[in-house]
Amino acid sequence: MPSKKTRFAVLDTSVYIENFRTGRFAVQILKSPYVIRCSAVVLHELLRGARPGLERRFVIDLMNRCQIITPTETHWIQAAEILNAMRHRRHYGVQKLRELTADVLIALSARSIGACLITCNGEDFQAIRWHLAFQLLCWQ
Repeated sequence: MPSKKTRFAVLDTSVYIENFRTGRFAVQILKSPYVIRCSAVVLHELLRGARPGLERRFVIDLMNRCQIITPTETHWIQAAEILNAMRHRRHYGVQKLRELTADVLIALSARSIGACLITCNGEDFQAIRWHLAFQLLCWQ
């Protein structure tokens, strides 16, 4: 069991995809001070887009090795409220709100365990932070 000083992080889909394709974040992940937790939403996105073979095996292996955090019923309701507020504030259309739904759920899940969310998609998560306080680290 992790100590009270343990810091958790949730990697966004963008980090896994970029690292899988280029290996760009391998050292950062290995040297990270965080204990990584996987978001069920991220795993869904990865598995949905995985090609048969190596990509699919990678996601299955990740699912089997990582502790998974899952959005709760409350997270889904909060996500709807946040997305509605973003629609009014930023005048987002239906398609953009659909795209942001997963990101809001990932942020809510990470926040619920006190984890830092690590992403390559800083712009969307910064927009979400206008409506929801959570720890965010953007890797470039």
